[in-house]
Parts: sequence; structure tokens; C-alpha cells
Amino acid sequence: MALILNPVSRGAARARMAVQQACADAGLEPPLVLETTIEEPGPTQARYAVDHRCARVVVAGGDGTTRLVAGALVGADDPRVDRDAAADAAARPVLGIVPTGTANLFARSARLGTGDLRAAARTAVTGRATPMDVGQVELETSTGETRRETFLVVTGLGHDAATLASVTSRAKSRLRWLAYFVPGLRRLWRPGHLLTITKDGQHLDVGPLWSVLAVNAARLPAGAEVVPGARIDDGILHLALVSPRGLIGWLRVAGTGLRVGRRASSRSRSRSYPRDSRALAYRDAQTVVVETQQPVSAQVDGDVITDVVRARINLLPGALDVAV
Repeated sequence: MALILNPVSRGAARARMAVQQACADAGLEPPLVLETTIEEPGPTQARYAVDHRCARVVVAGGDGTTRLVAGALVGADDPRVDRDAAADAAARPVLGIVPTGTANLFARSARLGTGDLRAAARTAVTGRATPMDVGQVELETSTGETRRETFLVVTGLGHDAATLASVTSRAKSRLRWLAYFVPGLRRLWRPGHLLTITKDGQHLDVGPLWSVLAVNAARLPAGAEVVPGARIDDGILHLALVSPRGLIGWLRVAGTGLRVGRRASSRSRSRSYPRDSRALAYRDAQTVVVETQQPVSAQVDGDVITDVVRARINLLPGALDVAV
């Protein structure tokens, strides 16, 4: 077993002790501890663990560290990997999660819990392997640079990404997920972006959008859901088209996530979305292409990439085994 640890994340030291204790309680050897750095934020450590035949890789960190490790485990960040071989469940390690980040959206979406590090460590070390979906996005900037990224929760283009870019590390440390609230309010009234969207080869007729979100599954603090009924193992890429106009439009968006999300969360699998409105619409997809003539910001599970003019987004169903 390997423990990939973000040493600067909140609760890193407690997470390390919790995982070591969980291993001892289960009669296992102490984990191989691999710390991330700014230069090596997770994929290198994950590949090292796989090369050394670790059957389980536990990550202690936030959504950014988790997605980078997950991408390396499924080979989604390496075009040389044979996709069929990467999908061989018998040969791939199980990913355990000990959430120590700010929002911990993946842990919330997978219903792993975020309030008890010791319980999270026990699940990460001894939980059963459950296949979950993984998103993949290829981003092209205005300079022609192409980046291939993995996401577990959501990829967004537009003002939601610009909002995330304006949140400081100090604010996140002090306020946790509430740090996103004020910057978000400042951008609520910004005009939409003109985006060209193609879903599974079909052009979508959309007007200016505040943001477009490609969602695996995103469960937020306070029980809200970005896409009501979406599950992290349903094999569906959920598309949310956000274009509210004025306060009423934003209240409609918020109400959909809070009210409908709670009612839909008990469904095992669902494609039954709330009715489209001018503020918010949902679509199913397997592959989505978003293009824009004016560069926009994109976010991949909270990590922001600027100057994006094209994004190709798809889903790898059941590509990742997660301990639950």
C-alpha cells in the first residue's frame, strides 16, 4: 500500500497518522509514504506506486491532488497507455481517499464523508473497490498549446472558472469553501460568453452562457447538487448550460440544486432532469466540444487554466476503482 500525501494540505499530519493506524489495525504493513511537491504534484508518485506493485494507493489531499493521482492510475493523462489494458480491473490498483482539501467535492460526490479523518482512513485502507467514472478533457489555448487533464467532478468554462481563479490560498485556508462565496457574487451579473457547443456530433443552439459545466457528479456543501440525480458511476457525462438573467434567474439556479438535488439524490441512476429554463438547462452526453473565438478560463476540478479557445471533453465509464 502507498500513501500519496500533500504535505501542505490542511490536516496532512493527522491524515498520515490516521492511515498508518488504519493499516496497523487491519494487520497490514505500514504504507509507503510518497509526498507531493510543487514540481511533482501527484502523477509521478502514483506511477511509482504502480511500478512497485502497490495494490492500493491512498491519497491524502484535496480535489487537485486526488484528480492528478487518479489520472495517473487510469492512464488518462498518458496517450501511450493502452485503454483496454488500463480498463483491466484485475490489474489496476484501488484508490483510497482521505480528504484534506478545501471543498473535497470528489469525496462528497462519492459519499465518502469529509468530517472524520480516522473513519476516512479506515475506508481508504480497507473499503471495498467500487468502479467509478473518470472525465477527460483536452484543452487548447490561443497560442496552440494543448493540455490533457483528468477530472473526477466537473470541468467548467466561463465565469465559474474565473471565480475560482480569484480565490486566494489565504482565503481558502481561513474560510474553507465559503472563500468562494464573495468572488462568486461579484461575477453573478457579468455578461455571458459566446460559445459553440457540439454534443455527440450535434450542434447545440445556445445563446450567451455565463458558464458551461461538464459534470461527472458534483455534490456541494449544504447538500446541493450541480446536476440533480447525477452519480459518479452512472456512465453519463452531464452537461449544465448556465445562463441566468438577473436575480430571479440566479434564485432559480440555486433552488434547482438545493431542492431538486436532495430529492433526486436517492435515485440509483437517473436521466430525469428538471425542466429547462432560460437560466439553466441540462443535457446528457458522451463527448462534448466547446469552442470560442474569445479566450475564456477553464477549471478542472478547481484547477484553473486560462486563455482556452477549445475543449474536448469525454467520459471513461468505470475506469477507476475507489475504496468505499
